[in-house]
Amino acid sequence: MKKNLLKDAQAVLNAYKKMETYQIQQEVLDNLVDKFPDHKNKAAVEVKVKLLNLLYSTNVRATNNMMKHILEIKDIDKRLKNGDKTLVPEIANIKISDKTYNFYSFATKYCAYHQSDKFPIYDNIVANVLTALYADKNKKEFEKKLREYDFYVQVYDTFMKEYGLAGHFKYREVDNYIWGAYKIAGVDFEIEKLAPIDKRKIIEVEI
Repeated sequence: MKKNLLKDAQAVLNAYKKMETYQIQQEVLDNLVDKFPDHKNKAAVEVKVKLLNLLYSTNVRATNNMMKHILEIKDIDKRLKNGDKTLVPEIANIKISDKTYNFYSFATKYCAYHQSDKFPIYDNIVANVLTALYADKNKKEFEKKLREYDFYVQVYDTFMKEYGLAGHFKYREVDNYIWGAYKIAGVDFEIEKLAPIDKRKIIEVEI
């Protein structure tokens, strides 16, 4: 095992819990999904898509199209429950006005909010950290490959195991740890020393 980040993660998560904006954001989405966990109610799916897109700034164009696209996916509730990773690219890839889009980050977040212990979230901060820790020479190629969800989960799981997080935290907590470490100003956490990121490039997202 490489450097153990368990204490570092605990320190960040304790600080993260005090970030009220983000706590409320997660609570709102969690409560919505808890109330409407399946895909039987069209209006509920529409609200889930629109709210997730708004709060996480996932830049989904035409959220109504995305809602219809998700409702057309066969056995989606069963596949979410089973942690079927092929759901991510299936949700992500959508055709709008004869043009195909890949809303990868949105798809991981949508799956994660329905099954947080089975789908890790993809975002640029986490991708940058994993690239800094595991890419050899060609960082651009590695970053590109992280957009293949099976590979992303494999690297994510490796990170959790090698740095002492597996068995202590679930995907959602690890995501909050990585994301929170780079959002909390003025504190130099261990993960920041291992995988430095230019904080000026991190855009603050508010509700």
